[in-house]
Amino acid sequence: MAKNIHRRWLHHIRVTLLVTIGCFGASLQALPLQAMPLIINTEEYPPFNYLDDHGQIIGSATLLLRTALRQADIQARFQLLPWARAYTEARLSHHHCVYSTTRTPEREALFQWVGPLVTNEWAAFSLAERDLSITSLSDLNVWRVGSFREDAVGDYVASHGINVLRAPSERENIARLKAGLIDVIVTGKATGEFMAEEVDIALTHLFTFSHAPLYLACHPSVSEALLTRLQIQLDTLRPPSISGNQ
Repeated sequence: MAKNIHRRWLHHIRVTLLVTIGCFGASLQALPLQAMPLIINTEEYPPFNYLDDHGQIIGSATLLLRTALRQADIQARFQLLPWARAYTEARLSHHHCVYSTTRTPEREALFQWVGPLVTNEWAAFSLAERDLSITSLSDLNVWRVGSFREDAVGDYVASHGINVLRAPSERENIARLKAGLIDVIVTGKATGEFMAEEVDIALTHLFTFSHAPLYLACHPSVSEALLTRLQIQLDTLRPPSISGNQ
């Protein structure tokens, strides 16, 4: 008799546990995506987003974005990756975003956009010791021009018929310039100057050829209501000098 009671009791416990686990699993599946933290990818692109000496992601765009997320009560996890991977993950993976991203016509329909965060000045640089006389994009045809993978600046220059050599990252691009493997780099003016100082090389700013606002670009799966909340907070924080025009 005691054994039968014990078996019935164990069976009851097992059934209860299975029902509880099933209900818990169903409730997890029913959770809206915005209940999960956003995965926000970025790259080494100082002074807008980069790692400090303690391994923390900082920079002017990062500070603005973190503050807006906090004020909008949105949980997010930041990760720093090579730009091509950071961009591709945000384009293909649910609940992922990437910054600081140039909003181009080719990219427009691929993402939902929040911003702008900062404005990027597109410029061409050479080593100061080369003393090159280059004043426009058309002058670059006879020079080795460097950019990096999936970069809008390099894409823009290539669209003007310039052969652009692509490095894996902006820092690798600076290293190639320093080593004499390329003659000119095209990049953000603030980024070029920051990285040149970081590795102690003297650059000449040859010319500026465009200005572009930078955004947070999010996968279409991210809740539109969540991004609207974020945009509202961002609008209260963003310096009035940053234009939303492309």
